[in-house]
Amino acid sequence: MRKICILAVDVGGTSIKLALISSEGHYIKGTFRKTPVNSMSGREEILRPFIGLLKEGLRSASERGLEVKAIGLAVPGPFDLERGISFMEHKFSSLYGLNLRKIIARRLGLREKFPIVFKLDSWAFVVGEAWRGVARGYKRIIGITLGMGLGSAFMVDGHVVTKGPGVPPEGWLWNLPYEGGILEDRVSRRGIVKRYKELTGEELEVKEIALRGFHGDRNSLKVFEEVGLILGKCLKLVAMEFKPDCIVFGGQISKAFNLFRDPLTRELREVHTLKKIAQSPQIDLSPLYGITKMTLEELSRKGFR
Repeated sequence: MRKICILAVDVGGTSIKLALISSEGHYIKGTFRKTPVNSMSGREEILRPFIGLLKEGLRSASERGLEVKAIGLAVPGPFDLERGISFMEHKFSSLYGLNLRKIIARRLGLREKFPIVFKLDSWAFVVGEAWRGVARGYKRIIGITLGMGLGSAFMVDGHVVTKGPGVPPEGWLWNLPYEGGILEDRVSRRGIVKRYKELTGEELEVKEIALRGFHGDRNSLKVFEEVGLILGKCLKLVAMEFKPDCIVFGGQISKAFNLFRDPLTRELREVHTLKKIAQSPQIDLSPLYGITKMTLEELSRKGFR
């Protein structure tokens, strides 16, 4: 009997990541793949490498004698998760309205009822951290992903929640008001790039700004100090009511966590329930673990064997 696994996929704005994860939650060594993607490209420019990556994942499973029980995809919103249809306009706009479940099944030659599961990427991140990461063992968790945008998810007793005390509508932090705009405008990629340009006249990518910060650049340090301060102020209002015991950060910008940790922590010191504020040490794998767990739960719920 062949060992069962999930083909786990994390669809990001700049890259698509994939790995085979066992049903026990173990990453199958050597199966991680990553391909760059321009989310503003045309339909085929996105679908061709995406489908190619999925084919590579299936081939990798076959070579290892593994049975892929389902494909699980962690995707940005807005997205009709049940039907597998993207309604994103800020990125992947060329895929707007397409039934991606049907496209994937057809191009991979899968049987009609082969399980293809879609869940939001922010949910996948927090589930992955609670299952296999630094949030394991905590009961009330806020997961935050910083990158092209600001993603967030709230978890209580092992379940993602989108309403309840302290939980903003849909669990979204990106649109919290801040100084005449919204929080995402200040702490995501565009906000960091814009603020650094205001201070220096240079337009650099976040990775380069962060590298300068780690080497002591005053303006870079100022930008990330402000990110921590702003995040902390907005989070405090939510956390005082939600009462988390853990807040965990993911997304590519969180690789610069040490540059904004101190002001963030200072702002959150009044949240007395909070025991841990941490950066995920497995930023690339956590959403893959999370989508695996949610896919397995979906299979069980729908009676797949």
